[in-house]
Amino acid sequence: MKTAEFDINTAENVRLFADYNLGGKFYPKGHAITKEDIIIFKMFGIRRVFGALMEDDDIDSRTALGIIAAKLCGDNTAYVVGDDGLCQIVAAKDGVFISDEDRISKFNRLHQEIVLNTVLPYHPATKGEVIARLQMSTPIMPQGEVDDIIFKLSGNVSLLQIAEIQKFKTAFIYAKALDDKAETAHFTSVVRSLVNAFAPYQLDFSGEYNSAYHQESVADSLQDALAAGYEVIFVLGAFPSACQKDVLPEALQKIVDIKVNTHLPQIGAADLFFAQKKEAKIIVLPYNYDKIDTSLANRYIKQALFTEKLNPAAFAKMIPATLPDGEMLGEQDKDSLIAAKNSGTKGKKANIAAIVLAAGVGSRSGRNKLMVEVEEGLPLFMKAVNAAIASDASPVFVITGYHDEEMSEYLDKVDVNVIYNPAYRSGVKTSIDLGIKSVPGFCDGAMIIPADMPNVTAADMNKLIASFKKGSEKQLCVFSYKGVKSNPIIWSKSLYDKADIVPENAALRPVFMEHADYTNIVEVKSADKLLDVNFPSDLEKVALKKEKTD
Repeated sequence: MKTAEFDINTAENVRLFADYNLGGKFYPKGHAITKEDIIIFKMFGIRRVFGALMEDDDIDSRTALGIIAAKLCGDNTAYVVGDDGLCQIVAAKDGVFISDEDRISKFNRLHQEIVLNTVLPYHPATKGEVIARLQMSTPIMPQGEVDDIIFKLSGNVSLLQIAEIQKFKTAFIYAKALDDKAETAHFTSVVRSLVNAFAPYQLDFSGEYNSAYHQESVADSLQDALAAGYEVIFVLGAFPSACQKDVLPEALQKIVDIKVNTHLPQIGAADLFFAQKKEAKIIVLPYNYDKIDTSLANRYIKQALFTEKLNPAAFAKMIPATLPDGEMLGEQDKDSLIAAKNSGTKGKKANIAAIVLAAGVGSRSGRNKLMVEVEEGLPLFMKAVNAAIASDASPVFVITGYHDEEMSEYLDKVDVNVIYNPAYRSGVKTSIDLGIKSVPGFCDGAMIIPADMPNVTAADMNKLIASFKKGSEKQLCVFSYKGVKSNPIIWSKSLYDKADIVPENAALRPVFMEHADYTNIVEVKSADKLLDVNFPSDLEKVALKKEKTD
């Protein structure tokens, strides 16, 4: 596909990338311009058009969308592709829309010209209802790019499905402490709210069990409900659960095969727990379920109901709740306000951001070097990330690309800014540019750190930061061993457009020589400190260093 802005005189057979309406005649996106069209376009003063010439391996948007939609669509779904670069996916029968938000997000990163929008997962859909739209912004696409999308979708079940609604035999367990009118009214209010919220899902609320509010009694009631064949069991407590060792969570531990979450990230509803015993789902409802916004809690309850086998990974990335706009602090609290003391641009020390480059393929090492374990449970790239976090640098950015998904399992556990680089195969400069563009304006400079340098510590980074002179407009700060410069390197904000890394096994790039007068050198005493993992032998050095440490 040759994409360009074409002179209208040479635009025959060019496929338009936008709709044109000229004197009542409509030329849709994807239309191939003819000789007659050129005359009309010129009559309306159009001298240049943006579009593409179709090549032998290109396919049009209808064909591409049809191929992709067929791969996305699963049970009880159907799709129709329009001429406008839009595919609509509908429910083929009544049921519940089943999908995964993380997978949808990942799909939307597969190709910049393909976008998927859906209704919320676990939405009760009716036959013929649109549950998703798939859009392709270009009228043509190389067959190879479509094949690549299909290949990346081939390792999992269909992304979009409609599950038939079936009745779940459902019971309530009331864990009572006082057994008085107020407690009974509380349980009644919670049950009423739950039944109303789940009316479309045909839960068969047919069992009730009373328990004392202590672990053994709740566990006994759970055993009774399980023995009676209940598929879903809701547990309501006389008090909110304050921690994992509280009465209701501990009662679950005595009975269940797996307890899959530790809390819900919502104030007033943190005590929502899910567990499974064989095929039965056990759900401990938040104490304040009837008094709070339950949209988030219900979202995860539906996920538990319609997931065949619960596991902690499926509930590991819970979406945090949000507060309503416009809430004001109460008058009684205003006199107790404590002002934040963030340094911003007011401190005497320089504010330096850190950019960890972890996007590359690194084929020279013979394997995925950044994921090689160099400490117990810690891959190589996390050494650089953790050093940056522990240093005086802030904020920290990690640029990912190759093996982004595996890296996210580690990066999700630390509060850093993760930026995915879709063009990671185009070279490290694309990752540097992404990082530099993300550095906030209050930073005086940015430290660029290759993720394959496991021996550079937070203390080393701090020495580099300390060498940066706040207020000097042009600066480079770089490590050196016996006169040989090495990464990491700090660039002042006035030089962001020049930012690069020190080249490996090559003469220094002109930019480093051009700014030699502004360069601050930080000498290190050992070559091992600046080890850059590129080859299998380098990985062995890291492994040997690990063994010596052990």
